[in-house]
Amino acid sequence: MKYEKFRIRNFKGIKDTIVDLTGQAGSSIFAFVGLNESGKTTVLEAIYSFSPDGVTSDLLGSDTDIGVPVKDRVPRHQISSFSGDVSVEATISISSKEKTSFSEAMLERHALTVDLKTLPCSLVFERKETFKDGDLEGSSFILHTLPMVKAATERKWRAPTEDEATKIRQVLYNDTPDIAYFPTFVFDFPEKIYLTARGDELDDFYRGVFQDILDFDGRGFTIEKDIVRRIRNPDMTIPWLKFFSLWTSHDNATKIQHVMDRAGAAVTKVVFGRWNRIFGEDVRGKEIVITFNVAEGEVSDVAGNISKTNEHDVFIKFQIRDGTRRFDVNDRSLGFRWFFAFMLFTQFRVASTDARPVLFLFDEPASNLHAAAQQKLIDCFPSIAQTPNALAYTTHSHYMVEPRWLEQTFIVTNRSDSPPSAVLDAVSLDDESLDVQVSPYRKFVQVHPTQTSYFQPILDRLEVVPSRLDIQRSSIILEGKSDYYIIRYATQLLKVSDLPLVPGLGAGTFNSLISIHLGWNLKFFFLLDSDKQGKLELERYRIEYGLPADHIVTLEDLVKNAKEIEDLVDDEGRQIIAASLGVATRLTKKMICGFFQERLASNSVVGLGSGFEQKSRALLDALRERLNKA
Repeated sequence: MKYEKFRIRNFKGIKDTIVDLTGQAGSSIFAFVGLNESGKTTVLEAIYSFSPDGVTSDLLGSDTDIGVPVKDRVPRHQISSFSGDVSVEATISISSKEKTSFSEAMLERHALTVDLKTLPCSLVFERKETFKDGDLEGSSFILHTLPMVKAATERKWRAPTEDEATKIRQVLYNDTPDIAYFPTFVFDFPEKIYLTARGDELDDFYRGVFQDILDFDGRGFTIEKDIVRRIRNPDMTIPWLKFFSLWTSHDNATKIQHVMDRAGAAVTKVVFGRWNRIFGEDVRGKEIVITFNVAEGEVSDVAGNISKTNEHDVFIKFQIRDGTRRFDVNDRSLGFRWFFAFMLFTQFRVASTDARPVLFLFDEPASNLHAAAQQKLIDCFPSIAQTPNALAYTTHSHYMVEPRWLEQTFIVTNRSDSPPSAVLDAVSLDDESLDVQVSPYRKFVQVHPTQTSYFQPILDRLEVVPSRLDIQRSSIILEGKSDYYIIRYATQLLKVSDLPLVPGLGAGTFNSLISIHLGWNLKFFFLLDSDKQGKLELERYRIEYGLPADHIVTLEDLVKNAKEIEDLVDDEGRQIIAASLGVATRLTKKMICGFFQERLASNSVVGLGSGFEQKSRALLDALRERLNKA
């Protein structure tokens, strides 16, 4: 199953908004972009509260697995007077195979036959809390459309009873993806992690992460069976001084360390392997070592008073061994700690074959890291968001916005018109005026049609000001997003990584960019199609702006007989694209562009024949040469 859409109503500052995750480019990566105080975190919290996973639920201070505590969901300006429903509604797609599995489960568990023809392909679940005068009156979990059913002795289909409806909803819900939410503070890697019921919510969270590591090893190890049991067995439930003297000579310590060594080897393989692929660094000779130690048992009462107990505790530490030296992970740089924690959270979770699919939610990932590290981070998102998993994140950094995912990017504002003009304005906004809205980027662009760059609305919404160190960078300005996607595809296919491509919004929209180019003496190079409009606009730009001939050309100047970017794809390439799309009719420009966009977004670039590669290489070589002369 896969989440298609969320509708959120009366959740904190959200009055009523829809988050459509169906996407347009085949990827399962979604970005929520907005300034501080725009409501991005609120959007993630609302989505998370629909189906919070057990590992991360405690992080938000909830006593049960409900995500954000119910008392904190009410619009804050109506905390004592709100009457109405706080609702999170999820639309989830279900495949034919999943329908069949559901039908078999209902028959086996509840002796109930389901008419699959009456089960829609999109299921709508709703979690709802009803309040009156600020007080919670009740909670409900609803499946809006129920299939027809019949018992073993019945011949005709009928509507399910209330009890049967509950069973149907629960069996379907059990197969929906978990939602894992990672607030920023979980990346503050702890010095030690208690594996017994000691510590705070962060220890509970990291215990779940450590169990994921044990599960990945495939030996069936568990924290309780293979670690805690050996420390708290009846023979070891004795006063601390006696325990400690006995423990030092007990073979259980060796058995536990064997479990730690297995876990350390798994982390070394997965984390350092991924680290090498992302950063290109040679990590040979380095390994992750997980050590454990015991501590005198402690328990605390409701008032927080601590007393000693004969059931003693165990904690672990993560260390990096480099030759003969060892370093605690929490003593390393902030950047390393962040990436190390991020990989622990994700790599072992997605590697599990038994777990439910996961929608990962990250709030401002890597926001305190430098630009290069942020860009490296989003390079590893596709490996996490592979089907059936998905990933969504918030950001106010333009370095965390990937152009190939723009069709799956959302603009978040805290009022229906525009964001406040200053940070202090956002802080002092009257709560009643808050109206967090989530707008798909493609819809947002329609409201701002005069923008000259395909992603300029992102930069404007984030109020990005070019750095004095950035504006000297060379750039290739393309006519539109089709040009961008196809040329970007060619760079990945041919492993060319040094071409800075910027998509425009059409042949006639370069005026502002050319003005900036001339006024700031930037090294821009403009590429237009060789069709009638492209040639007319090229001549106009040269006359009106005195643009040098080697700063603006048409596609035909670089690749013979190529009038439009789609001409790079010959008959062989079109056949490959048609087969991939399952299209038997003639390919349209929209289909071709959609193919390249989807393949880029899902990070699945494939060859399109020798003709495409030959023309693409000629174009990329010519672009690099022209850019160097610009």
